[in-house]
Amino acid sequence: MKRIDRAIVLGGVLVFSMGSGLPARAFEIPESRRKAVIEERDVYTQAKLEAPRYDVRNAMVVRASLERTRRILTHFDLFAGLVPYIDRSNYDPRTRLLDVAGGIWKYRLEATLQFREESPDRWSFRIIKGHFLGMTGVMAFRQIEPGRTLVTFEGGLTAEKGAKFPPRLIIEQGAQIIFAVTGRRVRSLVEDPQFEPQEAVTRAGEAPRSRSRNESERPERDPRSGVPQPRRSL
Repeated sequence: MKRIDRAIVLGGVLVFSMGSGLPARAFEIPESRRKAVIEERDVYTQAKLEAPRYDVRNAMVVRASLERTRRILTHFDLFAGLVPYIDRSNYDPRTRLLDVAGGIWKYRLEATLQFREESPDRWSFRIIKGHFLGMTGVMAFRQIEPGRTLVTFEGGLTAEKGAKFPPRLIIEQGAQIIFAVTGRRVRSLVEDPQFEPQEAVTRAGEAPRSRSRNESERPERDPRSGVPQPRRSL
């Protein structure tokens, strides 16, 4: 994929500002969706492009303790083995760098995220390399009652003047599909009492962990599978 300084080519040229600030607190789920998320186990997803601003948000409730939910969902190397849209997730707990790659509908994303544990229940990140360079965001955990944890994820960036984004279908609907599928997959693991990831506790001094999907692990391209299929062109 062609790189030009800080620009990347992905169905157009994207040039992103590094000035996006982190939100002071986790976002609030819209009132119209709150009951569905809290009581009916809906996975709330939103991806909104209002140039030059692009924002993504995700929220779900997990039927597990705060400690267990946080411990497993910050085990970032798990994602390539769980989500059909993520091909690679390499995480180094010593540096808290996550190298991730994946895509949808023939559009591919590769990025390196720098995570920072601001508190046990709040992890911030910045994309320091690759696509969406400069995006910042927060992953937060909050116990809403014993055995039920609210997880929120949000990220955003402000594009420089004249930036061109991928098609809205990809950057909005595609992103929402990825977040919804990811949320349901990882939630089912956290709620499974038999599941414990290898070396589940992230500690400073651990060796890097990685997971890549090989060809035998790739999802079948079956239209009945429920996984949207890539298209030759948009």
